[in-house]
Amino acid sequence: MLDKTVWENRHTTRLFSEENINIPSDDLKYLETVINNIPSQCSIKSHFWIYLGQSAEDMKLRTWLADNVFWIMKENNTIKEHMLGVIQAPAIILSIRCSDPWANTEPDKTDEDHLELAVRSEGFHAGVILATLLNMNYNVATFGCANGFHNKDHNEKTAEFNKMIRDRYVNELEELVSKFPGDAGNWDDIRFSPSISTCFGPEAIDKQEEVGTVFEKWTSPSGKDYRFYNGVKTRTPAAACVGFRRNYE
Repeated sequence: MLDKTVWENRHTTRLFSEENINIPSDDLKYLETVINNIPSQCSIKSHFWIYLGQSAEDMKLRTWLADNVFWIMKENNTIKEHMLGVIQAPAIILSIRCSDPWANTEPDKTDEDHLELAVRSEGFHAGVILATLLNMNYNVATFGCANGFHNKDHNEKTAEFNKMIRDRYVNELEELVSKFPGDAGNWDDIRFSPSISTCFGPEAIDKQEEVGTVFEKWTSPSGKDYRFYNGVKTRTPAAACVGFRRNYE
């Protein structure tokens, strides 16, 4: 029988265990299979997903994302609220948005059409990844708060991010993109941007009462402090369905 409490008890995890952090290889293989088989609008591919765990190289990129992308300003623009899971969770799956589709079955569509389809497809993927992880008994935090990437240093951050992604994943990405080169050539022309981050781990240790107005502090192994709201944020009323009950009552 389906267990609806998985969803009834779901919340965006603010703090993960730092002892129970193991992500089994079989789980990663399953997640890879799931992601590779999620439908895309019109079969157009405008993003891809990167897994980042606990290795030194992974944590270097995750730290950059936490420092430069996944935060928003609070307290009259005096304090950064960090989306802490990006650096603190046992693992994350990061969506990389492409400036142009890397697999484009309908190149005659307008730029506006391609952008709308890109947003839809990324939403499909993020929802499926969240559902899959929850039903694998992981705790999950999905963050799209990437305000840090779009501030006055956006061009510099874009250049730095693209260099990191290209340098590290050049072989995998060239193989991926070269199968569907499109009209633009594509590998040399595509610009990459960080988008949705799905953070997950086996155990949550965050507070379950409704979040207050006081920031808590988490200190990284390097000694840098990150501010975050601990606890459950006010939830939009769950009811968002029409026409269901008349078919089961």
